[in-house]
Amino acid sequence: MDIDRTRILTGLAEAWGQWDAFAEGLSDDDWATPSRCPGWTVQDNLAHIVGTELMLDGRPMPDLEVSGDHIKHPIGANNEKWVESFRSGTGAAVLDAFREISAKRLGVLHAMSDDEFLAVGWTPVGEAPYGRFMHIRVYDAWLHLQDCREPLGMPGDESGLPAEMSIAEIESSIGFIIGKKGGAPDGSRVEVTLTGPVERVMRVVVDGRAKAVDELEGGPTATLAVSSTDFAALTGGRVDPGPYLADGRVTIGGDEDLARQLAMNLAFTF
Repeated sequence: MDIDRTRILTGLAEAWGQWDAFAEGLSDDDWATPSRCPGWTVQDNLAHIVGTELMLDGRPMPDLEVSGDHIKHPIGANNEKWVESFRSGTGAAVLDAFREISAKRLGVLHAMSDDEFLAVGWTPVGEAPYGRFMHIRVYDAWLHLQDCREPLGMPGDESGLPAEMSIAEIESSIGFIIGKKGGAPDGSRVEVTLTGPVERVMRVVVDGRAKAVDELEGGPTATLAVSSTDFAALTGGRVDPGPYLADGRVTIGGDEDLARQLAMNLAFTF
């Protein structure tokens, strides 16, 4: 993935600005509404974003005991500690903390040298440049915002730079999604069309291993078509794919058994 510093920092600022505008008018009931993320309310989602940025700012992790069926791995446990540290406060207090740390972090990021921004270190996708980590932060912020908009019946921000960067983040793993998670067999040629608002056509060939390609020789053996917003929800493991297939939000073609199998197993992150 190209590390375009200007694009990444612009996308991060816009994603955080979208969160700020969304959260500004929320009521206490809105903040307490369960989100698409199991175990987390709307307030918890923003607290998660705050906690990650506090961690990146060098703050010590809260020394708290956490538990819950939604905690699947050590990173999830660490995320939960930050979220738990904000649960005794109000949504408005979390929003204040978000505004403070996001402004500070943007200042730090803009002040970084190019060498610092490109320095390789730990990221959620393995060793990669720090700028790649910030690209992932755009995806995380945007997807969690959608996790809160949907249950509140407040759709928005489905297009624009943060949405485009988020789809690009998912697209970078499309071979893994189709081959490993979806279990596409050797010889498969899969085409995934995103119908909008972010439009994409992703093609994967399985030849020993699954890999993304620009074109498919001989055409696809299985096809999926879905909106970019629904694709993000499905690949993020936020929703049950069954109803999306049943009501046509996901349409399939070619080898329908394979296409259905793929549609039911798009989730690659939780």
